[in-house]
Amino acid sequence: MLRVAWVSFAPVERTPKGYTSNVASVRYRITATAAALAKNGADCKVTYLGPGANRKTLLERFRGVNAVVLGKILPPVEAFNRDLTLALELIGQLRAQKIAVLADYSDDHFANPVLGDGYRALANAVDRVTATTPALAEAARAHTSVPITVITDLVEGARGEPRVAQEKPRALLWFGHPVNLDTLRYGLPQVDAARVPYALTLLSAPDVQRYAAEIGAKFRPWSTGALFTELNACDAVILPSNPHDPHKAVKSPNRFAETIWAGRFGIAHPLPAWDALGEGGWVGEDLGEGLKFLAENPDGALSRIRRGQELIAERHSPEAVARLWKEAIEQTCQAV
Repeated sequence: MLRVAWVSFAPVERTPKGYTSNVASVRYRITATAAALAKNGADCKVTYLGPGANRKTLLERFRGVNAVVLGKILPPVEAFNRDLTLALELIGQLRAQKIAVLADYSDDHFANPVLGDGYRALANAVDRVTATTPALAEAARAHTSVPITVITDLVEGARGEPRVAQEKPRALLWFGHPVNLDTLRYGLPQVDAARVPYALTLLSAPDVQRYAAEIGAKFRPWSTGALFTELNACDAVILPSNPHDPHKAVKSPNRFAETIWAGRFGIAHPLPAWDALGEGGWVGEDLGEGLKFLAENPDGALSRIRRGQELIAERHSPEAVARLWKEAIEQTCQAV
């Protein structure tokens, strides 16, 4: 049996349904993935390496495993450097025990003047790198010669019933990290210019509440439960971004995929990972054109959502993504 330990550098919570986290990348790339792989026949455990980790007994956590998957090491810089030092020590100990080590990447900070050295050091210390998108894998290949495998994010929650509301104003939702607020500021004027009545909800960290008040939007603090509630309540999701920013261009399709999976129409700026799901929603340079399409072609929008859900089931379901992880981990174990 394949035995895998998944390492999170952000706190995880144990619930009756298994481990979870308020950090999206931890859920998509660690807790939910470990649960999916366990259903695929692997023995999976999730462990949190925080600032209080005992270095003397650290290796005991990994006794009997074949492979270890290291999740994202997070800023701020002090925490990043502390966790990176711990990770590099652990990698040396694990590889000495012939345990395969994989490092998972969902952001491109390889050329970052502050984080870049750490990103490159980690990528060159492990047996394999996993990346969320082909664009991110390409960026990583410029900095490491270890094997790199692209594994997309899975979707959470149940498949929703597709719905396109006929009434006005349409309830629009934006959800995401405050770091993406600049793209929302860029995209909203396009939405306004469409002259399609709408009511907007922002689902994010408390930092966004002031901006929501400024633009007359409803604000709700982010949580996993709130996300599913708001996806069910909305008519469509706006997904602004900056396709000309290389750091945005490597982003995973998770927000677009979650929108479609919930049965809602996604209106997105073009990013490589979102383009691949474009036939399940609307992707283009002007979000206002997407909102007009939704208002003028409800039946067409509904057909797109249904097609998109088929694509999600094929590419982003827990079962599909678990198979990709299992293959990558087994290949790494065989090479060690």
